[in-house]
Amino acid sequence: MVCGFRGDSRGHWSEAWDEELGLIEPHKLHEGDPIRLRMAAERLAHPPVKLNPAMQTSVIEASSQCQAKSDWQIAAAAIESTHTHLLLTYTERDIDNTVKWLKDQMTKAIHRKTLHTGPVWCKGSWRSYVFEQAVWDSTQLYIERHNVRRGVGPRPYPFLSP
Repeated sequence: MVCGFRGDSRGHWSEAWDEELGLIEPHKLHEGDPIRLRMAAERLAHPPVKLNPAMQTSVIEASSQCQAKSDWQIAAAAIESTHTHLLLTYTERDIDNTVKWLKDQMTKAIHRKTLHTGPVWCKGSWRSYVFEQAVWDSTQLYIERHNVRRGVGPRPYPFLSP
């Protein structure tokens, strides 16, 4: 699962109608493309949100609490200032409802423990299902590399399953 934050200027959406261009798939445009940046800016309903360290701590704590109440485990996680990756083990629960619940609990934790008010996450999320061990391993490594890049080690969160 990958969730971006409100005001995420990276322009992640699958397709959109643009007055100037018609129907376009913005993800096919280079991240720095001026058209992509303009389209992303036009769609901002709220100021951009970046998680500061206190907000990241709130997300970490909420993730741990959600996992403790669930039949799934978090196998890998990267909680960055601009987005979050979570690799969840199998559950029979509806994944879209699970993601919505996670985002809701994380937002409530941020509101309780920081001065941030208002939305945190963008609508929707990117999620995929993994059915092969090699894909699982690659996904876990991809997420862990985000943490290594930030200098916190591959598995910095106490809630991660073994």
